[in-house]
Amino acid sequence: MNYIKINLKLNNPLAFWANFSESERFFWFDPQKETFVIGCERLRAIDLEHDKFSDYPYLFHSQTFFDDIKGELWENFGGETIAFKHYFVVNKENSYTLTCDSPREIPEITIPKFKHQLTEKASDFSAWQELFYAIQKNFADGKSRKIVASRELEFTSQTSFELESIIQNLLDNNPNAFIFAYQKGKRIFLGASPEILVQKENDQLLSYALAGTFPKTMENAGQKLLTDPKNLLEHDIVVQKIKRNLLEKAETVTVGTTELMELKNVYHLRTILSAKNSELSLIDWTKQLHPTPALGGEPRHEALEFLRKHENHERGLYAAPLGLIDSKGNGTMIVGIRSALIVDKKLYAYAGCGIIPSSDALEEFRETKVKLKTILEAL
Repeated sequence: MNYIKINLKLNNPLAFWANFSESERFFWFDPQKETFVIGCERLRAIDLEHDKFSDYPYLFHSQTFFDDIKGELWENFGGETIAFKHYFVVNKENSYTLTCDSPREIPEITIPKFKHQLTEKASDFSAWQELFYAIQKNFADGKSRKIVASRELEFTSQTSFELESIIQNLLDNNPNAFIFAYQKGKRIFLGASPEILVQKENDQLLSYALAGTFPKTMENAGQKLLTDPKNLLEHDIVVQKIKRNLLEKAETVTVGTTELMELKNVYHLRTILSAKNSELSLIDWTKQLHPTPALGGEPRHEALEFLRKHENHERGLYAAPLGLIDSKGNGTMIVGIRSALIVDKKLYAYAGCGIIPSSDALEEFRETKVKLKTILEAL
């Protein structure tokens, strides 16, 4: 496929996104590389077994948390690797479009500050308690060591959602996170994820073990988190599982030092694991690692079986892999956390937390409320 490169400077990359409001499109900001990549107008879905990465400048990959989707909310989402007709790339050196179709004039835009007036469908702590106690029974029966439970909160806006305003707020509020938005039809999934599932650069691999959380409102939260037994145990379960999964396929694996990751509202425990492998693709590694115990639980099969049965909402793209692959097959897959799905004037916000036998129902509920701020503060 022949793409034409045209230099283009815009005051805000969101101008490119806004110009394709009726198209399938994705928005991606990588805080490590300080790079924006926006793709608009689907060209085709890629067959990873037969198509070449090198035919396309970038591919956008997404999949649902579970392979099968129940209900209509997430219908036709995920399970695809997509090439687009138009791309806009902004990095530290330059900015340009890549197109295999007729180039478009892209007008500049101004993004006003907008505050949505929302009505929340009442959230039920008793429903959370019921789920929590079912998890504790699962532990008592010896089935699982950790289960990551999640909540879905439904909001209704008085007006249509101003997507550019929301994405800009996510960018402004979360400089250390990967900012993403994916629109398909009238539904948009967006968020600010701090968690890399797997990153590939030639034969070098990287994965985040991100588990263990304290709110920043707590006095000395960061230092307390580094020594908190419950959070350290929860974190170690994730580290050890990712290490084992990497060792199954990689030539070498290195486990970094556990450190604090600071975000706007919380501290997390983070350990970066690196590995070397020249055989498997980024998608192969995504399948190998997803879901880690930071998103599903441990053991994996037992935890997922529990979640399928007991969580009363469909996860869809929430907590599932999504990301960008370049023409060399390199790229980054994050997990879709700190996220929401927008459907017309409805917004479904998602947050989860890792539960182990020593967890407390109210504390975990409060943790999900803090994590939900990432989305709610952008509205």
